[in-house]
Amino acid sequence: MSEDTTTPAAEAEAPAESPVVESQELGDGGKKAIQAEREARKVAERNLAELSAKLKGFEDANLSELERTKQAAEESAAELAALRKENIRASVALHKGVPADLIEFLTGDTEEAVAAKADLLMARLNTPGTPKPDPSQGAKVPDHALNGDPLLADLKSKLGIN
Repeated sequence: MSEDTTTPAAEAEAPAESPVVESQELGDGGKKAIQAEREARKVAERNLAELSAKLKGFEDANLSELERTKQAAEESAAELAALRKENIRASVALHKGVPADLIEFLTGDTEEAVAAKADLLMARLNTPGTPKPDPSQGAKVPDHALNGDPLLADLKSKLGIN
């Protein structure tokens, strides 16, 4: 039997010879050999398809793991950016004296932008700091206690008790 140097791709491209002519020239031994080669080729193609499917499965698994890792990294980066913004807002609000319930109105990506918003917010609020009590204002309180001697003497004089 002679060796066939053509590849499967070349066989697919080359025009097929008539199987009847081939089988008449080969005889029974040749027919059996061709049939055995065809069966072996079918088995090899089936194995190739199975291995290709397994390889694709492994590639998909690795790719999906890479995608999951990439997605987790993107989520972490987004969370870090949000925390940085919140930190900037909180520090500017503390520095500028913005009330805690108004921190949500401070916007911006940089500390300078948030500080500008805080200045604007405080100017619009026009709220002075908590005023200190002025002791010179209001009613004058007597220097003595309610149960002191001057009060007792005044009460006795009104009631006529000596």
